[in-house]
Parts: sequence; C-alpha cells; structure tokens
Amino acid sequence: MGSVDLVLAAVAAAANLAVAAVLLARSRAGMAMPRIFGRPQPFPRLRAAMHACLGLGMGVGWLIKNIFPPHSTGDMMLFIVTRILLVTGLLTALLVAFQHARAIRDKAVR
Repeated sequence: MGSVDLVLAAVAAAANLAVAAVLLARSRAGMAMPRIFGRPQPFPRLRAAMHACLGLGMGVGWLIKNIFPPHSTGDMMLFIVTRILLVTGLLTALLVAFQHARAIRDKAVR
C-alpha cells in the first residue's frame, strides 16, 4: 500500500467519524436538529450511523487490509465485515434520502 493510499484511507476514516461525532454532539443525543453549514440536518442519529459505517468501512477497512496475507481467513473476514459496513452505510443513506423531514419553522426566514 502506497503512502497516498494510507493518507486517503486515514482522511476518509477521520472525516466520516468526525462528521458522525459532530452530528451526535450537536443533536444532543438526537433530541434536537443540528445545523451544519447553516442547513438543518434532519435525522441526526441515522446520519451519524451512516457516516460511522462509511468511515469504518472505507477508511479503517482500507487501512488494515494489508495486515492479513492475501486469500487467508482473516483477509476474507475483513472483506466481509467491510462489505457489511458499506452496505449498511448505503442503506442508511437511502433511508435518510427517502424519509420526509418535518417542516422546520425558521425564524431567520420570516
């Protein structure tokens, strides 16, 4: 694995896990709707789960893929776990996209 791959994997993992942490922290455990870059983020816990799955699947899975020798049991198990995490991230992204959020009354719009 080249140094560019390591940097990309670390950035993907850190960025997705940071967004998940910000969503959970700003939502006060899902009780409020956080604003990121001035836009309200509906379903913060679902979005945080999506970013956590994507960060672990893409970044961490990519980082540790060279620990096990190719075609070994550990390599196969890592591939399966990474695939499950990425599919879970995709499904939660689709759930967020297709759920209709309630209209938020914004005082700044009035």
